[in-house]
Amino acid sequence: MRELIRGLAIGLVLLALAGVLPRSGGTAPWLLSRVSGLTAFVALALDASFGLLVSAKLANRVLAKGAGVELHRWLSPLALALVLAHVVLLLADGYVRFDAVDVLVPFASGYRPIAVGIGVIGAYIAFVVHASFGLRRRLGARTWRRLHYLSFVAVAAAAAHGLLAGTDAARPWVIAMFAVPLAAVVALAGVRLVRARAP
Repeated sequence: MRELIRGLAIGLVLLALAGVLPRSGGTAPWLLSRVSGLTAFVALALDASFGLLVSAKLANRVLAKGAGVELHRWLSPLALALVLAHVVLLLADGYVRFDAVDVLVPFASGYRPIAVGIGVIGAYIAFVVHASFGLRRRLGARTWRRLHYLSFVAVAAAAAHGLLAGTDAARPWVIAMFAVPLAAVVALAGVRLVRARAP
């Protein structure tokens, strides 16, 4: 819980600083925001994939026992850190000129409001799922598991955000960067569902 509060505080400070610092006149923040957004999606999809590998008991076949869980828990804050970097870099960019309302309030952005709003909601959902790690005992296993299903919504929202808001979304390599991890999550979710229903 302390790590969660510390991470939230750091994120708020970075957002506040991004609103005060002068915006860049160059293209570096815009380019870096695109890179951080793409890598955030890949990290989020990998996080969901490893969670499915662990819950379907497939991780033990390729990793040492417990390593799948640790990797899953490591990927979650990494994905959130990349999301935060994506947001801060957008605030530092001088081209679209996002402000704090644009990146914190869903559908408030003047730039592609639906696509950006879906991304904001996806980021909030990812944060809630990550926060649930530390609250598992208080929530109970059943509630925690149901809350964890929201990770699929976060992955889908991140993919929709990237494909609808991204300026590189029509490029084949960008489509592949979204399609391959998304297909892996869908396939592993199917395996998990089949295994859950098996006698």
